[in-house]
Amino acid sequence: MAAAIGTKILGTGMTGGVYKIVTVTATIASASDDIILTAATHGITAITAIVGAVITGTIDANFSALQVSFSALTLTCVSKQPDGANSDTWAAATIAVTVIGTM
Repeated sequence: MAAAIGTKILGTGMTGGVYKIVTVTATIASASDDIILTAATHGITAITAIVGAVITGTIDANFSALQVSFSALTLTCVSKQPDGANSDTWAAATIAVTVIGTM
């Protein structure tokens, strides 16, 4: 497991000032990577839901599916091959994950 850097590309507050939609991008470097969000960098103090996650670069035979889960402010990203096995190569594999979080 490796720690990926989640670069914030979108941070939009929602009506009422309680929730915020945040999209982060990261480069994947192992079969399971953690992206740790922080209030100072990403503007949220807790993740409420994952809206979506997509592979934005280098879909191939070794990385064709993505599973994302969360606990507190940590997103765990698992990369998969078409047969369901964990990926074993990640040449320029990038992802984007959008979450709703509390401010």
